[in-house]
Amino acid sequence: MSFQDQQVLVTGATGFLGGTLALKLASLGAKVRALVRTPEKAGFLPPEVERFHGDVTDADAMRRACAGCSVVFHAAASFTDMPSQIAINVEGTRTVMLAAGEARVERIVHVSSIAVYGSAYPYDVTEEMRLAPGAMPYAITKARAEAIVHEVGGRCGLSYTIIRPGMIYGRRGALWTDALFKLARLNPTPFVGDGSGSAFPIHVDDVVDFMLVAAQHPNAHNEAFHCTPDPSVTWREFVGSYSRLAGHDNWLPIPPPLVFGAAGIAQLLSPRDGVGREAPDAVQFLRRFITFKMTKARDLLGWQPKIDLPTGIALTADYLREAGLLT
Repeated sequence: MSFQDQQVLVTGATGFLGGTLALKLASLGAKVRALVRTPEKAGFLPPEVERFHGDVTDADAMRRACAGCSVVFHAAASFTDMPSQIAINVEGTRTVMLAAGEARVERIVHVSSIAVYGSAYPYDVTEEMRLAPGAMPYAITKARAEAIVHEVGGRCGLSYTIIRPGMIYGRRGALWTDALFKLARLNPTPFVGDGSGSAFPIHVDDVVDFMLVAAQHPNAHNEAFHCTPDPSVTWREFVGSYSRLAGHDNWLPIPPPLVFGAAGIAQLLSPRDGVGREAPDAVQFLRRFITFKMTKARDLLGWQPKIDLPTGIALTADYLREAGLLT
């Protein structure tokens, strides 16, 4: 797998995943063009990475950004309000796909999420199953974005790969590292029930490695793949790993009936398209044990995650100390 002297574009390059990917590509000798919307957030990128000021919603900027690139890695995403997510996750994906098609890039790697399946499946999930995003804005917009990737890719003859990561954690990870560690260091750590439901942590370095494989492997052409632990770990294992890093292993189980009651009230009070409509399913999802299967990636690409949970947490410890979260 060689990216030496290849011109590549990374959208979302100042974010967690996109930034980690840009650094890795630069270390492999690629000519990295980083799409940067807010220049002050790009300070961690080395000088050899080209900073291209632009936005995925700007068609002209995206055409210029994609020009001359062999691969486009589309990692930009919004996690805020619904209008922003529609603009960036949905229409931004359309803009990037059209620009990549016009530039005749060899492949675009689109970062989706296992969120596109929603919280309805009570059993193991494969890539062939129907997307059922439910009422969560992020899940809805990511599912719509996937439809755009298929539609524009097919119409433009553009080779694409969709990856659906789980809960990405590691250095600079805001949600599944910083926020979850802050919860886990509480002594005892509160959580719904005994934590025996499944969690889907995947270290950022594994996701980056999979993206690099997906960019070049012939069997990844116009395919979608999970990027998750198989088999899944439990919430107690995931959150507990952070708790032990913080120096304790004490768990405070919140009675599920109490949480279900609160979720039911949230559902009743939520507007028709509100996130609260999914609250009972989301709570139930925390208690289910399922796996997003990695069979397809293993069979077609010969790839599976390399970093197990203990190793990943150990790799993250230095960052947590640097961030002042772990003493």
